Amino acid sequence: MARGPLQPVEPRRRALAAEELLMLAVLEQAVADLDHPCPAIRADADAYIFSYDPDYSVFSFDSVCRYFNLSPSAVRAALKKRSRQPLRRRGPRTYRRAA
Repeated sequence: MARGPLQPVEPRRRALAAEELLMLAVLEQAVADLDHPCPAIRADADAYIFSYDPDYSVFSFDSVCRYFNLSPSAVRAALKKRSRQPLRRRGPRTYRRAA
């Protein structure tokens, strides 16, 4: 059956796009929280990023990285290197949505 111009897009496709955006937002927030002034928030972000989840839940750091074809260990290494730089020398954060 041909699809007309006013037929809705498949709901599964929209849900997947929303999940991708949520996964990316979780990752971005965790990275941003590494610089948060509150020690508890920084500790939560550190635990999320630098702990290994053997169950690989959908929103675990490892799962999100792998979903966007990023190496979790390479991202962790870059974040460790970044955390050693003084705050005033860091450039602005920019993130792009993975294709």
